[in-house]
Amino acid sequence: MAAKRARRSEEEEAPQRRRRRQGTLSRHFSGRQDPFTSAILVFPLFVTYQVGILSRGGRGQNGVDFVTRSLIELCERDLGNYLTILAGMCVAYLAIVVILRRYGTFSPRAFVPMIVEASFYALTMGTLILFVLQRFLDIVPGLAVGAVDPVSVLVIAAGAGLHEELIFRLIGMGGLGWLLAGITGRRRAWLAALIISSLVFSLAHHVGPAGEPFTYDAFIYRTLAGVFFAIVYQIRGFAVAAWTHALYDVYVLSLG
Repeated sequence: MAAKRARRSEEEEAPQRRRRRQGTLSRHFSGRQDPFTSAILVFPLFVTYQVGILSRGGRGQNGVDFVTRSLIELCERDLGNYLTILAGMCVAYLAIVVILRRYGTFSPRAFVPMIVEASFYALTMGTLILFVLQRFLDIVPGLAVGAVDPVSVLVIAAGAGLHEELIFRLIGMGGLGWLLAGITGRRRAWLAALIISSLVFSLAHHVGPAGEPFTYDAFIYRTLAGVFFAIVYQIRGFAVAAWTHALYDVYVLSLG
């Protein structure tokens, strides 16, 4: 009898599980992700990056990472304070996820379709850009990618995905589009912000003592990469763009 009740209960729960999975997928692909959901989905990138640079003595810090610099100053450059704040943020994050899951407003299952979608974009982006460069501009770019150890790959990719998308897409493109909307109209403002932010994104890789030597081919390639990330950001939201960028860098750096 107990076995029959258990089987019956499992058969009754199976449709509910399918409906929950379908609900997660439909919510994910229903439109552009809202900022709050994006913040939840990108937090693992933040933790990966923070733990990574701590384990490597600060090496690998992203060039546009102002968040970590601000946290360091807030902690008065004390490692104990920094670890305490980081641990507190992780506990608060887990508590928020548990509460949201209990009220049905967020499910950890949301990570699965987001990672799958971002992986698809990351794996196809390079091929698409190379096709455009070779077909229309007769360019075969050679990006400077050296051998990188696995830990460095994760740190660099997480930092680039989070902080470069934060600066160049969320703040750069989003902020510039908002400023120009009242002058040129929303559609033209978005297009201008996309182009300008993508050019600045590419140029930033050649600026500063750690910048890569400038080549026209690499600059055009990264500009088109910036356009790709910008389109993903505009249509799908910050989290998908950040994870696409991070997973693309994992792929490229692993090839080196």
